[in-house]
Amino acid sequence: MEETAVPQSATASAVDLDWVWREVRKRVFIKLPFSPGVAEAMEHIVPIVLDGDIFVCGLPSKHFPLSGLLNAENVHNTIENILRNAAKRPIRFEVIEGTGQQDWQEIKDRRNKAQEAMVAIAERKVEQRHFDDVINQIVSELRSRVTGTADRALPQVRAQLMLSILPALADAEDVLFGSRETHDARRTMARALERVATFLEVPPFVLALEVERHRSCRPDTSVLGQEEPPEEKAEA
Repeated sequence: MEETAVPQSATASAVDLDWVWREVRKRVFIKLPFSPGVAEAMEHIVPIVLDGDIFVCGLPSKHFPLSGLLNAENVHNTIENILRNAAKRPIRFEVIEGTGQQDWQEIKDRRNKAQEAMVAIAERKVEQRHFDDVINQIVSELRSRVTGTADRALPQVRAQLMLSILPALADAEDVLFGSRETHDARRTMARALERVATFLEVPPFVLALEVERHRSCRPDTSVLGQEEPPEEKAEA
């Protein structure tokens, strides 16, 4: 693989993705101790597309729980290093549920909708009656992240998941509601927390507590307009 570099302008039509993945499989256990689980996951992988700098691979739904083995830091980094050495540029490795380009397109569409929703919120273009739609987009993306994680029933995995999604929930609460925390706004956020807590299989109160803890510990609280300037505090 080192002898044949992936061109800078490579696309799915220009690169034999199956060949690339076979070469990755050959080299992973040169750099890592052999793992039957990782080997099984790699055997079921279906290369889908090289989308810019993202090498997208998929697993059928029945095998998708194995994705957690490939997303383990040491394995994931090793695969990306192999791809980077071949392409002579950074390549991200991503595993999705599904084995076709349509599956990847649906994921991209969902992410774009969530991103557009957050941009609209940040620009204050979303009115009160649209809050539910925006929250639904955010919750949908978080649900996909949670359900796509292997061993999510294990307490330590659930804890890691919860910590990873706290920033998204805290940002949504800050930008959506900010200084206008009405009863309806609080109810909307409460429903979102309840839904995400269900995905995580934790009590809603625990998730809400961690979101508030995260918000209070962030160093940029004043930047978000949550605190008065020191001069104003002195005058109060």
